[in-house]
Amino acid sequence: MRKLKIGFSALLMLILVGMFATFASAEEIKLPSNLGTVDNSGNTNTHKTHGNFQNNTNSCANCHSTHNGEDEMLLMKSGEKELCMSCHDGTMGFYNVTAASEAGVIDSHELSASMHDVDSDLAVKAAPGALKNTTTATFECSSCHNPHGSANDRLLNETVAGKTYANTYKVTIVGYAETIEKTPLAVGNKAIKLDLVEDPAYAEINNSTTLSGLKITKSKGIYNAATAEVTKEQMYNYKLNYSEFCAACHDDYLKNREHGPREAKTADGHDLYTHTTSSTKAGRSCTACHYAHGTDITLLRDTAGKTIADLQKPVDQGGKAWTEDQAKAYMKDVSKDGSDLKKFTNMASCWACHQSTHAIVNTPGTSTYPASGAVPGGDYSGKALIK
Repeated sequence: MRKLKIGFSALLMLILVGMFATFASAEEIKLPSNLGTVDNSGNTNTHKTHGNFQNNTNSCANCHSTHNGEDEMLLMKSGEKELCMSCHDGTMGFYNVTAASEAGVIDSHELSASMHDVDSDLAVKAAPGALKNTTTATFECSSCHNPHGSANDRLLNETVAGKTYANTYKVTIVGYAETIEKTPLAVGNKAIKLDLVEDPAYAEINNSTTLSGLKITKSKGIYNAATAEVTKEQMYNYKLNYSEFCAACHDDYLKNREHGPREAKTADGHDLYTHTTSSTKAGRSCTACHYAHGTDITLLRDTAGKTIADLQKPVDQGGKAWTEDQAKAYMKDVSKDGSDLKKFTNMASCWACHQSTHAIVNTPGTSTYPASGAVPGGDYSGKALIK
């Protein structure tokens, strides 16, 4: 039995599934036995699990056992991950972290798989790029998510590794130079807002008028442009806060060579340059290159933004009509240190961005390549996916 630093129930909206009984099959959703039937307004509904508890809540019992808990937090499973995955393994039919999403994937054993390891005694301070992170906590699901509720989307913690990262940013851009001033965000305000859209697989639930406005959503990731929903200033705030969220553990990766004091040095005292994520510019967020949960061969893309599934489609549907084996062999990440939660395979993570002024060419006029020098099949449209 592992000891937990923070009790974490990962039964995301588990109590809400009772209202889904008329919409989904028993094979898709496991119904708990202690559902509520009437909410605070007297409407037919159920209790909430992750925060915003009803006055008559019975939600605690879905995660905790009053007299027979498996650990000091009285959790009903022997570890955080075990509790989380008892629901988020697809049991509910939605919010399945083992299936591909904008957050990536957890627990995949597909080719080129790599992910945040929440199933070991990995120390938070062991994170790559952790120079000043001195926390003694073990890395768990609750290192990033708050099971009891958060102001942020997807229950992302408001404090990470003991650091409150939420800020409001004033961004001034003159030419290529960017100046950023930040002030702490008021407690309880949303620091991270994701581009959430209603999940079409649950349209009947989302369109119901009897479920107190419940919506099952899919995430398109962070906002990368001003929309009718968010202003440019808000988009900057959410983007920069997300990078600071990641940098609470990976603190060395927040460096910016364009503004602010430099801290990273090589062994002989020279500046250590790096990609800065503390910037509002396109492609300057952690999620431009990485998935939060992890990646595998089914998620990796090439510079055209194609996945192995895309490559297997007929040519008239934008694919190459390749076999699965051919597509996987092409997409396999062969980097020395593995795929590192990347969105793009191998160094396509770099080339997807750095191709606008460096067209892929080879020696013109050779027998292998046409006189123009362009590599056959070269396609760099995947840059549009970078946020």
